Amino acid sequence: MSLSDVEIARVAGELGPRLRGSSVGKAWLRGDDTLLLEVGRDRLLLSAHPRASRLHLLHEKPAAAGPAPAFAMLVRKHVSGQRLAELAPLAEGERAVVLRFAPSNTQLVAELTGPHANVFLLDADGTILGSLRHSRSTTRSLAPGHAYLPPAPAPAEARWRGRDRFGDAPPGEVEPRVAAHYEAWVAEAERAALRERAGAALRRSIERLGRLERGLFDDLARVTEAQGLRKLADLLLAHAHEMPGRGARSVTVPDDFEDGAPLTIPLDPALDARENAARFYRQHKRLSAGRKRVDTRLARTRAEREAALARLAALATLGDDELHALAPDAAPRARATREPAPRLPYREYQSTSGDTIWVGRGAADNDALTFRHARGGDLWLHCRDAPGAHVVVPLRSGAPVKDATYLDAATLAAHFSPLSGEAQVDVMVTHVKHLRKAKGAAPGRVFASETKTVRVRLEPERLARLLGRVSLEAE
Repeated sequence: MSLSDVEIARVAGELGPRLRGSSVGKAWLRGDDTLLLEVGRDRLLLSAHPRASRLHLLHEKPAAAGPAPAFAMLVRKHVSGQRLAELAPLAEGERAVVLRFAPSNTQLVAELTGPHANVFLLDADGTILGSLRHSRSTTRSLAPGHAYLPPAPAPAEARWRGRDRFGDAPPGEVEPRVAAHYEAWVAEAERAALRERAGAALRRSIERLGRLERGLFDDLARVTEAQGLRKLADLLLAHAHEMPGRGARSVTVPDDFEDGAPLTIPLDPALDARENAARFYRQHKRLSAGRKRVDTRLARTRAEREAALARLAALATLGDDELHALAPDAAPRARATREPAPRLPYREYQSTSGDTIWVGRGAADNDALTFRHARGGDLWLHCRDAPGAHVVVPLRSGAPVKDATYLDAATLAAHFSPLSGEAQVDVMVTHVKHLRKAKGAAPGRVFASETKTVRVRLEPERLARLLGRVSLEAE
């Protein structure tokens, strides 16, 4: 697709006389490989595109761009305000042109050689000041500060010459034909890249919606278990007089709804039979209420996925506006770097009342939480007669702690201790101002005064909500 040496010579032969003596204005880039130069009233395009290296005039005003890249600013510094003294092939049979500017004798050399194409800015002595693309040549040193060496002449039999796709154009019409041909090619290449990005975005969206649909099917399967939970609750109430007291982890009763076969029902050992039945009824009610929400989300997800599949199938027929709406930017902005957040010695949880609860991460972190982050009036909790996490409820407003927050904090203190498997745990409570650290005491070990003890029963549902292990009911 790049211009041959014959085509370059014909275009340069038309542009040289037309632009010679014109004053040079701004320089800017289009993409990463095309230099635009304002010469008189015209805009000259020098492209080092790997598949379409070329030169011609740009007959339409380019779109506004952001700040000029470094190479464009360098060209402006050395060329703006000069006059174009010459535009001609660098050597006969070579795919390169040279632009010389007066009175500084600065030069732009455009090597239009396809994959190795580049544009170099040279000073009056022929030293390279900069280049449009980083040069990877292994035969010439083309870094800034080195003398420019033109490409070695290719043997006559190896030169890419003789091809002239615009040979039927009369003199004076070659450059407009070249410009129209390549501008159409660039537009189609940009549309193809846009379609590719849009297709990739659609495929990612389809994959994401597929995962969501499968997850909703799993939720739907859980919802269908609601009837089974009600059955368990009914059986527990029907056989409540036969049930053991608190402490049992399961019970086996005849299945009165089927053929009377034995059915084992898991129990919360902290609850009796009626309380376990009430727990099953609550779960049944919550899951049943979620059925409509799951059905609605599933229908919406299916519709979105089918629409995305239809757009993917019709990708070739979508207009540019639709493609731009689907495709992400080709060059996404670099994310601003942020300083890493300092590590805190505690994990933060939210109580049912919306209050904050801090739980120490370890022995040394317990000390940091209690004596550096907490204040004297904050509530402090710890499992009695066992090691464990320090738990702090910040009380900044001076208001008394809410009952729900009090119970949640005690639950966390019991959970983050070796006694977490017990049905009931004693938790010590005081304020931070009543704690002291003895000299030489082990990390996390403190002495507390004015304490009181509360007995907390570990409720699996409360603990699961505190730790964030909720799914359907949290939507």
